[in-house]
Amino acid sequence: MAHWPKTVSGNLLIFAFTLAVAPLAVAAAVALSGPLVWALLVIVALVIVGMVIWRRRVDAARERAWVGSFSFGDVVRRRHAKEALDPIG
Repeated sequence: MAHWPKTVSGNLLIFAFTLAVAPLAVAAAVALSGPLVWALLVIVALVIVGMVIWRRRVDAARERAWVGSFSFGDVVRRRHAKEALDPIG
């Protein structure tokens, strides 16, 4: 599965690609203009929007699941606190 880029340059590249492909898709639809072609384009657009919304919900749920879970930073903080309380150290 493809992932959305996390950098500004990656987002700009995706945006430029979309700007390049969208007119080609519209030109092809006009060349093949008919109700079936337009209906298929609407269905494809709705499926893509639905998948984007679903993906964002999944990512948000994953982020919420990580809140408060085990992390390496927690272990380091506990070790430092334990060492600070050690009278021999």
